[in-house]
Amino acid sequence: MTYWLYWGKAKPGSQGASCHLLPYHSLDVAAVGWHLLAPERPLTQRLAERLGMPPEALRRFFVFLLGLHDIGKFSRTFQGLARPEGVTLAPPVARYGYTARHDRLGVLLWDACWNTWRREGALGWPEGADVRSSKLLEPMDSLMAPFFGHHGRPVSTGQLTLAQFYIDDGELNDVTAAGDFVADWAALIKPHWPLERLLDKHWQGVFKTLSWTVAGWATLSDWLGSHRDYFPYCQKPIPLGEYWPWARKQAEEVLEVTGFGRPPEPIPYAGLAQWFDGDATPTPLQQQAESLPLESGPQLFILEDVTGAGKTEAACILAQRLLAAGHGEGLYFALPTMATSNAMYSRLGDLHHHFYSSASRPSLVLAHGARELNEEFERAIAQPENDDYDAEDASASTQCNRWLADSNKKALLADVGVGTIDQALMGALPFRHQSLRLLGLARKVLIIDEVHAFDHYMQTLLHQLLAHHARQGGSAILLTATLPHAMREALVTAWRHGLGAEPSLLEKTDYPLLTRCGEGTPEEIHVKTRSEVTRSVAIEWLEREEEAIECVLAAAESGECIVWVRNTVDDAIRAFQQLRERHPEPERCLLFHARFAMVDRQRIESEVIRRFGKDSKPPLRRSQVVVTSQVFQESLDCDADQMVSDIAPIDLLIQRAGRLQRHQRGERADPVLNVLAPKWDVHPGGDWLSQAHRGTQAVYKDTSLIWLTQRVLRELGAITMPGAARTLIESVYAFPVEDIPEALDQAHFERTGMDKLAVSMATHNALNLEAGYRLNADFDPWQEEREFGTRLSDERSLEVALLKRQGETLVLWAEDHRHADRLSRCRLRESQVKKLAALPGHYAEQWEALQQRHRGLRFVLPWLPEEDDKCGYDEQWGVSL
Repeated sequence: MTYWLYWGKAKPGSQGASCHLLPYHSLDVAAVGWHLLAPERPLTQRLAERLGMPPEALRRFFVFLLGLHDIGKFSRTFQGLARPEGVTLAPPVARYGYTARHDRLGVLLWDACWNTWRREGALGWPEGADVRSSKLLEPMDSLMAPFFGHHGRPVSTGQLTLAQFYIDDGELNDVTAAGDFVADWAALIKPHWPLERLLDKHWQGVFKTLSWTVAGWATLSDWLGSHRDYFPYCQKPIPLGEYWPWARKQAEEVLEVTGFGRPPEPIPYAGLAQWFDGDATPTPLQQQAESLPLESGPQLFILEDVTGAGKTEAACILAQRLLAAGHGEGLYFALPTMATSNAMYSRLGDLHHHFYSSASRPSLVLAHGARELNEEFERAIAQPENDDYDAEDASASTQCNRWLADSNKKALLADVGVGTIDQALMGALPFRHQSLRLLGLARKVLIIDEVHAFDHYMQTLLHQLLAHHARQGGSAILLTATLPHAMREALVTAWRHGLGAEPSLLEKTDYPLLTRCGEGTPEEIHVKTRSEVTRSVAIEWLEREEEAIECVLAAAESGECIVWVRNTVDDAIRAFQQLRERHPEPERCLLFHARFAMVDRQRIESEVIRRFGKDSKPPLRRSQVVVTSQVFQESLDCDADQMVSDIAPIDLLIQRAGRLQRHQRGERADPVLNVLAPKWDVHPGGDWLSQAHRGTQAVYKDTSLIWLTQRVLRELGAITMPGAARTLIESVYAFPVEDIPEALDQAHFERTGMDKLAVSMATHNALNLEAGYRLNADFDPWQEEREFGTRLSDERSLEVALLKRQGETLVLWAEDHRHADRLSRCRLRESQVKKLAALPGHYAEQWEALQQRHRGLRFVLPWLPEEDDKCGYDEQWGVSL
């Protein structure tokens, strides 16, 4: 057969065989896919159920198509890219250039030949099945798109023609060679073509929604099937029927070592004592999670309760019950920030082992942009987590962890993943290999914390993701302390849309509340509250910054530790400077914000936790002061005796108040939140907020939210949880428009317009996951020049690398640390970056050398504070502008 004359993999200078013949690579990948689609696997069963095919028939059909993923390499233009030695191969033709990648060439060949191959019996088409090719054009395009898009995005031929790339030189015909391979492969695998279903419009629609998962499966199979350690190069012709059993054996080995050999075995939930090795009394929310009957099919749970109610453990209870009932194979815990992801990774470090049998050894991977800076994660991928593993198991576990952890694209494939919500949302956006993320999430229990914190842009992306997750058969658990009714209803509506159900109005306003949504009518369950977490934080008002400074100093003088949360970094720096000058022990003052190099931010964060964290002791806590920005409320489990906060929307003040006397520490005065805000005015002017609080106005442009927050807090006099939770939230976020003072109308309408724009941008940026994994002829969302992300801000942010001099040598700020390039970076707004002095020209060569040593610096702007007359940097103050 002439198909032995084509190589599929070739690496110059490799030892042993100089290339891997194309038929072998095709079967290697198919062999991996064969095992990943074993009939007993939940993924296979779910796909077979949705597509109405027996699992074994589905496997043979999809694996046959997977074996065709690289037929574009039969093009002589591709073959000319390498000339492996010691083997007779198809000769190149000089006048033909490789101007289109092999995945596009595969689509080109398929489009031109599939109907001919069908008529000639090369596709394993059922005998006597006579279907007009015109009826098959659309379904065939959709069907093959996930397989040819195995390099991370769907492809199309554009204006390419077959004669440009596939050569017939009289002695060798590329198209004939490809056709012979397809025929022999079909004869070997014996695919079952679901002809009647292919022509059914409903079936086509179902396949399109599943095609993203199929594309992820194809990509994963290609990656694992390209593993040289398990699929060594072979350039000697061997009949496909002899090679196929060997490839399947090798595929079993590579799946075993990378953690895909078999799904982990879940065990039934047996109470909190099973997790914590002792007596553990569940909270009311946790009791509800233990006793709530599970439905069949995908389920959405929304847990609304106060801080300290045990929402995380309740979510884990539900997750373990869902896993044990066959509703998923793993879980992904999505957090709002990298810091909260790190904290949750530490928290789940041992807990996840209780979800599965001891023999399962589930993988646990951290997924966010700076995870290599997390020491626990670095240790986990360098060595096994359990010292009781024998040597063979330890080696396999380590290799599995390393393979899954070498990129965030793979991280969601782990049995248990912890990371930022961004890693999940990227599955709904046209990032390369987003289908791998969706494959990782398919059949997983998706747990999302602090869902109330998402802006309109992220909410829209989340709705898209939830709808898709429901369609894939996954379940989701959303956690929140303060969720407006309209937002909860929108989340339920998105889920029901994914299930193909009509929207359903939610009625209950109880708090705490557990909402469950399956295929039937949503269920809203009131949850009781423990007396220990029922609390009321009194509100005191401060009108001037000097009053806030006096309040902080008075607390410090009385020996209390106090936090002042400011809305902007510049305001925090100014306040910190004044407090240090007047504090009797200035070393007990800390400044914590986001405008530090990562090395200093990590150091300061650790110091904040040491002084204010759960385990801090009275002598250390005495008279401590931390002036901080919003990073404090977003990530740290800290506890202050007193607190001052700049005025902010009500949900943020509730969140900040949650750090006030958070832990039991003996007898303390009743908690008070001192709020720095403008003087109350029933009929404010347009500059009511900006006149004395310019920084707050810059952050919260919708002044009406601040005014409504101040109004409800003045009426109630306290933040009382859970009793007043609904009143507090709905008085700000579900207010009648006529409640807003006329002078604040403009700011409100501008913000409303920006929110609508954010929704529109998210809808535009997001993939149409119902349309299927293929390129739209009118619009290519994968355009390289497009700028999009998982978050939307009023101003773009950029990364800056801080530099310093050692003698005449330019070095990174954190030069002596591991990961010095990441630890030397700081993220600033674009307008702030423009204020920094450019790197002097005579350092250009040294900067280039640093970029050579640290490749990531090529996408970062250099800054040498020593050579900047206007802006500066200090490890205690951060960036000063």
